[in-house]
Parts: sequence; structure tokens; C-alpha cells
Amino acid sequence: MDHLSSPHRGVSEPRPPGAWQTLFIVLAMILAAVALWGAVAASRRVFRLEERVKALEQPKPYPLGEAMGYLQRYVEKLYFAGQAHNWELADFYAHEVGETVEDIMSAKVVDEGVEVSKLMTTMLPPAEQDLQEAVQARDPALFQTRYGALVDACNACHQEAKHGFMKITIPERPSVTNQSFAPDRGTGGGP
Repeated sequence: MDHLSSPHRGVSEPRPPGAWQTLFIVLAMILAAVALWGAVAASRRVFRLEERVKALEQPKPYPLGEAMGYLQRYVEKLYFAGQAHNWELADFYAHEVGETVEDIMSAKVVDEGVEVSKLMTTMLPPAEQDLQEAVQARDPALFQTRYGALVDACNACHQEAKHGFMKITIPERPSVTNQSFAPDRGTGGGP
């Protein structure tokens, strides 16, 4: 009997998997492995990103030394502007002093167990405001007295903050040599 007249015509006998089926299975396994590797890599990236976010969410220490350095510079420049009777420049630096003091006070700084911001809140504003009033009054003698009171307040605060070794003085000469403190003629000057 020939194969065309076979009673099993149209029914194929089971055969072992062909090349296409094997290729399909291998590709499916490779895709599954790649997907798994991708998921693991993505999970690692997510973990690293979460760690970076946590680090960014951690409060950064307030740069107290830097802020105090600015404060000291502004207080010094305020002094020389007042000595030169450049009240416009003195007013500018009085405001810079006020803003810097406000920044430190609002930062709620605690350094080595000392509540620095709280100390400043109680010790510095009266002297700083009195000095601003002397600038507004354009009164050289009052300015000198109130500047001395501000220096005393700074030193008292340093003492309370366990930094009494840091003594502020009335400056003798400007540390900045590339700025003139003299008033422009017709503006800001005079007693």
C-alpha cells in the first residue's frame, strides 16, 4: 500500500521537536533571563535612588562658621562706613547684618549642645537694632557707642556659647583694602 492510500492519511505521526520549536524555546528562555536580569538591575537602580533621596532628605548642618564670617565682615564694613560718615553705606551694611542675624536665628542652630540661634535671639537683636537707629540718626557719637555695645553683645554671646576664646574687637583698619568707605559727595555723608 502506498502512502497515499494509507488509512492514516492526513494524520501525522508525532515527531520530535523541530528546529523552529527548539529555537522558539531557547529564545523564550533568553527573553525570560533578560527580563529577570533587567528587573534585578532596575531594582538595584531603584534602591540606589532611594538611598540618594534619603541622603538628600537628611538635614544638612547649618554653615554656622560661614554665616558668622559674613556677619563679622558686614559688622566691620558697617563700622568703617559709620566712621567715614557714609550713612548710606552704613545703612546698607546694617541691613546686611540684620539679615544675617535673622538667618542664623531662624535656622535653629544647635552646635555642640549649645542652642546658638536661641542665644542670638536673646542677646543680639537689641544691640543690633540700637545700632541701626544710630545709623538712621546719622549721629557719629551715638554710632560709636552703639557699635561698642554690639561688639560687647557678640562677645557675651560667644562666652555663653562656650566660645569665649573668640573675642571681637572694634577694628583698627579695614581688612578689605579694595573698597572705599568714603561717601560720595552730596549723598549719604555728613553728621
